[in-house]
Amino acid sequence: MIRQAQPGEEARLEAFLAGHAETSMFLRGNLATHGLRPTDHPHGTTCWLAETEAGAIRAVVGCNNEGFLMAQVPVPLPGLWSAVAQVLAGRSIAGMTGEDTQVRAALEGIGLADAPFTLNHTEPLYRLDLDRLEDPEAELRPVSPADEPMLVEWFAEHFIDTGFSASRLQALSDARRRAARVVHESALRLLLDNGVPVGMAAVNARAGDMVQLGSVHVLRPHRNRGLGRRVTAALLAEERARGARRAVLFANNPAAARAYEGLGFRHIGAYRIALLARPMPVRVMA
Repeated sequence: MIRQAQPGEEARLEAFLAGHAETSMFLRGNLATHGLRPTDHPHGTTCWLAETEAGAIRAVVGCNNEGFLMAQVPVPLPGLWSAVAQVLAGRSIAGMTGEDTQVRAALEGIGLADAPFTLNHTEPLYRLDLDRLEDPEAELRPVSPADEPMLVEWFAEHFIDTGFSASRLQALSDARRRAARVVHESALRLLLDNGVPVGMAAVNARAGDMVQLGSVHVLRPHRNRGLGRRVTAALLAEERARGARRAVLFANNPAAARAYEGLGFRHIGAYRIALLARPMPVRVMA
């Protein structure tokens, strides 16, 4: 019922996923950056396709090298998730993100719905046409390797505040891995207040004319000053100057939702983030 997508099919997958762009950004971004060829990058993704008899794509399921599942299954397909469980059998899964009903169906279908989770909840999904964005008054700068110790602390705080990590120890471990990677990439920006870094935001997926933002975080002593809204707007303005026309993001809490709505973001759906307490192997369903 499903088969693994092969190098050279990237354009076919992107054409399908672009029809469901807002809920496919991790898949689209990984595909645009890493393609379908084997890679050891954490975001390198293996994809499987469900197709019609004529060869039209009906669904895409992906699993990246960190064990995170992603999917775009616009119409439920009987037997899909049991087939996915077969190809993933024995592989450890760390979690899944995506459109709410699809993630819930996937976790049930591969036998992980009742597994212990650090986080398993829905967040409102938002979209903004960037021609509606007002130019913000904010100063951003990119990160450098010298920022790594600071970012370990920032990401640890972010992971605890958002529920991504269950303990300070786990948050620090996750933060060290994240900080070590992002200081060598170009996606993260720091917000400066009188020259001092006080917040951050990042593009966590980019495909076509759309970007998806994440890791929006303001240090605790500097909150309730509108800085989360400011760093988000400034990064979006930067992306608009690079050619982006639309942006999506999801809000972890009501304060973040209010900030995004204040920028003009429109609520368009529900996005589920499911992070397992520990990686769990997929077992073939009976």
